[in-house]
Formats: sequence, structure tokens, C-alpha cells
Amino acid sequence: MNRRRWSSLFALVGGLAVSSVPLGARAQVLAHPPTVDTLPNGLRVVTLPFDAPGIVAYFTLVRTGSRDEVERGHSGFAHLFEHMMFRGTQRYSAQEYEHRMQVLGADNNAFTTEDFTLYTVTIPTASLAALVPIEADRFRSLSYSEQAFQTETRAVLGEYNKNAASPVHQMWETLSEAAFTRHTYGHTTMGYLRDIAAMPSMYAYSQDFFRRFYTPDNCTVVVAGDVARDQVLALVTEHYGAWTGRRATPAVPPEPAQTAPRRRDLVWEGTSPPRVLIGYRVPAFALSNRDAVALDVVHALAFSESSPLYQRMVVRESKLLALESWGDERHRDPGLFVVQADLAGATGFDEVERGVTETLAQLASSPVEADRLAEMISHLRYAMPMEAQTPAAAATLLARFMALTGEPDTYERYNQALATVTAGDVQRVVRSYLSVPRRTLVTLTPASEAARAPRGAVRVGPNRTAAPARRTP
Repeated sequence: MNRRRWSSLFALVGGLAVSSVPLGARAQVLAHPPTVDTLPNGLRVVTLPFDAPGIVAYFTLVRTGSRDEVERGHSGFAHLFEHMMFRGTQRYSAQEYEHRMQVLGADNNAFTTEDFTLYTVTIPTASLAALVPIEADRFRSLSYSEQAFQTETRAVLGEYNKNAASPVHQMWETLSEAAFTRHTYGHTTMGYLRDIAAMPSMYAYSQDFFRRFYTPDNCTVVVAGDVARDQVLALVTEHYGAWTGRRATPAVPPEPAQTAPRRRDLVWEGTSPPRVLIGYRVPAFALSNRDAVALDVVHALAFSESSPLYQRMVVRESKLLALESWGDERHRDPGLFVVQADLAGATGFDEVERGVTETLAQLASSPVEADRLAEMISHLRYAMPMEAQTPAAAATLLARFMALTGEPDTYERYNQALATVTAGDVQRVVRSYLSVPRRTLVTLTPASEAARAPRGAVRVGPNRTAAPARRTP
């Protein structure tokens, strides 16, 4: 490391009025507390020292996902830009960008969710000074031809078709559409097939999408590993400081209250065990509301491997091949509490539905034993630092929680909030949210057992998707 170079770069910061906020003197989830700096253009820089000599995770959080796709016929664009951001700039072509990543020893990737897109690069610390201007260039100056755009849209269509070969993907697509009649959570991150097929003609719209959402005030650079705050801030200030733009604020339509259960039944034209997805409408993630945190505890109490339902239906009776709930599906807006089961033998959908309903009813009617509640909370709290054992894992944890609230210390506050959940909280949230009127259920029967499928089931498969439950937003 050239400390003289770092010092000269950091001298630039003083003239740009960067605001800095330390996130506490003691971190419980991560060994060292991160520091947050905000540039005048709104870009935030989170530096997380991590005990990993010679390694740095350099992540860029864009707080835009499929929830922002409110225009009719344009679903899937947040995910498309996960691809487009690797298509190069006027300074670095796509091929040159990849070549430079290889030279720097970088492991780079990206992924998109309903609420955000995260770009991930892990490199040797010695490569950081060379990486930052390259990453800044693609976020400030992405440039691609119409031909390159059309090529990438066809690649996205191929990815959709590949995912469509998964029965769970098509169940999730069906569950989303059935559970949300207005909100953009009604389409998956991939988007509607018809919208993806039409993407090649939307070159101009794509450029507008980039201008609207890839702005400094909508992005956070998270740097974790063998780094110091002064070094990171100096580099980011030099290369991102002149970036301009303000994020668009699309009017995401609120979802009306669900007052009656909904159901969709599918027949899968392929090989699969019978499956069930059950989604309950739950509130948005907010640390100011204890309910979202208490619902995470319910996931563990009701559907973890130690739960009575799992032990009975999976372990002792072998009626299920698998049972799980999606405990990490937290969202900025009201979303779904999802339970998934894969059925074995002659087990029927009604039996699974009844088991889930009875389990939740028991939690609602009787306070959970103090020892079991304490055990579940302890496990959830301990799991967070255990899952953040590398710079990349720590940066992912921080970015995922930050995407929910916009606040960099969300992960730490969430961990502390878990310790305050009571048996009364568990009862209250189960009664309030995990009830039959708020439930949407999707079943999938393999074609080989089609005679068992409920009446009116829709046939789907690798080359066939279910009819939309609603119009495109």
C-alpha cells in the first residue's frame, strides 16, 4: 500500500464537505463497526473493517428492484440492468471490463431482488485503487449500443426460459400474481414473459431507466475487508464525486387488504413431487414495528427442523420430503410470509394445509414456552455473525438490511430487536397476520399424478406458464 498516495487522495475530501457518521463504538453482529460517509451528491460510502488480510469486498447497492417497475408492459427492467451494467462504457468496452477484472484478480457478480440490486466484487486489497475508477466509470457512464441491448434482452429471455423449467419458479410466479392484485410485488423479479419478449424494442426506455434509477443518491458503496475508512473515502470521493442525478420516485400502487383466502392449482408437465406454497400477507419490514421482527421468530418456531410440525410430518411420519418457510423474505412494502412443502407418498394437499393451520392456531392460542422462545431467539441472533464470516458475506448482510430501511445500522438494530420479542408478540402477530383470510395457497401436482389434482388445475411446464391472475401493471 502506498500510504503517500492514500494521503494525497484523502486531501480531496476536505473540499467536498463529506458528512461522516460512525455507527457506534461497539458492534455485536460484526467484529468492527462500519463508518458511513455521505458525499454532497448523495452517494453513501460504508466502510467495514474486517479481519481478512489482503481481501476486500467492494459492493454497490442500488436501491431499485422490481417493485419500482410500475409502468405497464415494462416489468423485468431492474433485473435486465443487472445484465446491462456489464456491457461496458465508452472508456471500457464489455470485453475490456472483463479483462481488467481478471487482471485485478476480481470475483464479480450481481443479483436483483424485488427491492434492490446488488453488484459484488471481491478483490485483493492491492487492487482496490485500480478497481474504484473502473466501477465508478460504469455507474456514471454506462454506454451500450442498441445491438448490444437487444443481445442482452435475448439473454434474459433465455434465462427466463431456463428458470421456467423449475416447478418452484412457476409456483412462485403464480403465488405472486394471485396474492397481489395491484402492487408490483405481483410480478417476479424476472418479470412477465410477454414483457421480456418485447424488451428488444425498448432501447430508448432502457436508457431512461438508467437515468432515473442509477443515481448517486440511490446508491451505496459498501467496502468490507482489509481497508481503512480514509483510504476508501478518498478513492470514492475522487472518482464518484462529480456524479450527478436524482432518483425517480415512482408511485408504487398500494395493495388492498386481503379479506378472503385465495388458491391456485397447477399440474406440472414434468418430474416433480407434489408441492405446496402458502403465502400470508404480512407488513413491511420496519424496526419501528415489532411485528416484522416477531414474525421472523414465528418462522423458526413453526417451521424450522426443530418445530413439532417438522418433526411429525418429515421425521416421524415421512409424509413430507421437505418443509421450510422463507424466513429471509423481508420487504420494503407489505409482502408475504411463505411456507413451502414437498409432499411424499399419498400425502394430500389438505393434510398439509391442515397441519400448517393447526400449527399457527396453537401458537396464537397458547404462549410459547419460555425456554423454547429463548432458544429460538438465541439461535437467530447467533446465526447472523456466523453467516458473516468473510468480507463478502458481511457486506451482503449489511447491504441486504440497508436496502430495507436505507439505514446502514439496520442489521445491528434488527439483531438487538430480536432479543426483545416476547411470547405475547408471537401470539399477536400470528393472530393478526397468519390467518386463513390473509392466505394464498398454490399447489402443484406432477402430470403423472394428474388424477389427484384439484378440479380446475392449470397445466404448466418448462415451455408453458400459467395464465396471469391479473393484467400487467
